[in-house]
Formats: sequence, C-alpha cells, structure tokens
Amino acid sequence: MKFTLRPYQKQASESAVYHLMNYEKPFMLVLPTGSGKSLIIADIVQKIKEPVLILQPTKEILEQNFQKLLSYGILDVSIYSASFGQKEISTFTYATIGSIYKNPELFKRFKYIILDECHLLNPKNFNGMYNQFFEAIQPKSVCGLTASPYRMVGKYFSQGDDKFYSQSLQMVNRIYPFFFKKIAFKIDNYTLFKQGYLSPIKYHISNHFDVSKIKTNTIGGDFDEAELERFWSDARLKKLAANIAWFDKKVNHNLIFCSSVRQARRGAEMLREMGMSADYIHGKTPMNIRTEKIDAFREGKIKHMFNMGVLTVGFDFPSLDGITLARATMSLALYYQMVGRGIRKDPNNPKKLCRVLDIMDNVTRMGMIESIRIMKEKGGFKDIIMTNVGQISGVPLTKFKLKSEKALKKAENTTKA
Repeated sequence: MKFTLRPYQKQASESAVYHLMNYEKPFMLVLPTGSGKSLIIADIVQKIKEPVLILQPTKEILEQNFQKLLSYGILDVSIYSASFGQKEISTFTYATIGSIYKNPELFKRFKYIILDECHLLNPKNFNGMYNQFFEAIQPKSVCGLTASPYRMVGKYFSQGDDKFYSQSLQMVNRIYPFFFKKIAFKIDNYTLFKQGYLSPIKYHISNHFDVSKIKTNTIGGDFDEAELERFWSDARLKKLAANIAWFDKKVNHNLIFCSSVRQARRGAEMLREMGMSADYIHGKTPMNIRTEKIDAFREGKIKHMFNMGVLTVGFDFPSLDGITLARATMSLALYYQMVGRGIRKDPNNPKKLCRVLDIMDNVTRMGMIESIRIMKEKGGFKDIIMTNVGQISGVPLTKFKLKSEKALKKAENTTKA
C-alpha cells in the first residue's frame, strides 16, 4: 500500500532529506501528535537510500513505524529491540536505545540517524544512553522528530543571602549545550486543527476537585507523587466515578489518565460496581495481559480504561473519542500527550469529536492544546511557546527558597545535570 503525503508532510520529508545530506549538526522537525510522523519517517528513509538507523522510545511506536516503512515495499528493513524479541541489522534498522547503546560497534556503519520523540534526549546528561551512543558512533547527521520540543529546566540562583530554585518550560533548542539547535521544519497544532487534519475538541471542566493545595515535588517541576497518591481518597474517587458516569453517555471509548496505580484500580472497581464497563492497566501489568486489555478496549469490550504510566505516548487509536484527565500535572508535554491520544482523525467517523473531561485544572493551567503555537519572541529571535493563556515558556512555574543543606545540594546537582 502506497501513501499519498499531505502537503506539510511532503515539505517536512524534503527538508529532512536535505538537512541529513547537507547539514552535519543535529536538527529537529516539530510535528504535532496526529500529524503522521510515522509516514514522514518512512518517506525520509526510502529517499535516503543509504543506511539509516531509526531510534524509537517504545516497542509500540517502533512496531507502528516499522509497518509504515514496509508499506513502501522496502524489504531491507529490520528491528533491533530486546523488548520486541528481534535483533537484526539491515540497511534500514528500527531500534530502541536501551537495546543498542552498550553495543555501539555494531552500528558504526550508520551515518544517518532519525530520533523519534527527540525531546526525551537530555543534552545535559552526558552519561545518558543517547549521548553515550552518539559519542561512540559519531553519526554524520541526526534528525529529531517531536510533537513537544520542550523540557522543564531548573534554575538555582541567589538573592542576597537567600538561595532560591525555580522551574520553567524551555524549548529544547534553548537548553545548553544545545544538542538540537536548529528547527528545520515546524507546523503547530493551531495550523493543523484549522486545516481540519485533527479532530476538534470539546472540553468539559469539572470544579469538584480543588488541586490548589497539592504540593510540588522537591525541585518544583511537577506535583509531588506522594501528595497525589494521598489526594485520591475513596471519597474523591467516588466523585471521580460520578463524573465519569456522566461522561459515559457522551463517548464511546474513554481513556482515563491517573497518577497512581491505586487510583486506577479503585476507579475501575467503582465503575464496575455502578454497572459500567471498566478496567485498568499500569507499567507493571504483564505484557500479555496488557495487550489483551488494550485489544478489548479497541474493540469496545471495555469502555473506560484507567491507566497509570501507560498509553501516554504512541498509542494510536483513531476511534478514541474520550479523554479523562484524572491526573494533575504542570508538564505541558505530559498534558499535551494525554489529550493528544484522542485527536487523530477517524477514517470511519469523519464527524468525530474528541471530548476531554478535565477534573484537575490542567486546561485552565496551561491552555487548550489546539492553541499551542511555537513562534519567535516579539522583537527577538528565540522560539517561545504560546497558548490561549499567554506565554508559558520561560515563565517560572515555581519559585521557592531553599533552606536545608540537603535541598541546596539537590538543587545545585539538578541545575548541573
């Protein structure tokens, strides 16, 4: 099966090929969730006609993108991934970094690398798997793709005798030592929604939960996990179940994002007690059971799927029309990825509407995802991130005074990491 690329997909592919062949520094393509990154990767690879290593963060995304390349009729392609159960090297090789970074000598032939979800690379972590691998094989060029080209960055500073620590959102091309400095192509959510390539969203905001008193973690980058665990008492879980019971009448498939395994398990139990179809999965759910439950969810045998730490990235289910945000976060990337699971167009339902039930103030805090835009600062050259709530990059999300020596040391180490 041959695919016809959309105009922006063709532009992205052409830009990537040009830069891979002529630009010897890492560069990025910024492509929103649902924009068809797997098709773009397949098109880039079949045009290069030289060995290309395609790095994927998960087994699920790897398999999805691998199948797209096969659809071009290219047979000299393989998978090198322990989690997938295959370790073969071909001209075009899809791999997970955890399976290859300790054996870089096997991949010296690859001068061109495509790195999917490239925001996961931390340029400051010189001992990280990506950095170790790239240093070992010295590729000619690296093309990174991401829907969320930003990370949380900590800053340690002094004012007089007081010492403070803050966290803010920054574009990855503004984070020293600038591994990905150039954006070779970008298209934003606002444009894709406007052009009709993504399903429209309807937000339902619940005010039944007050998250203002939930503390942040010790470095202020997000809400504290232990605090979120304690937040979900059975009384609040009953309110959550009541919200979902109301939402049940509006959606066909509902993916619920949770902040703890207990929240996911108890939430599913309460819905089942109310006569609704529900189940849950989490990071330690055995793979065979996880696959069975996900298949049942896709087939409509399970309507409400609670999940913790699963299905946030790379879960491709075009019929998904309901997202419940039962997890509070200060991370734009996490928030965007959660909502992004439901915005793909459904070829079997052209009028699909993605409904988002937010009970944790995420939309109010960070804005609607269809309003996310990456643009140049006014009168300057830096890339900034804007939503309908205003500029959200470079703005301190938290700022607090550090008192104990332990906290001071942790802040200093985090800033250097």
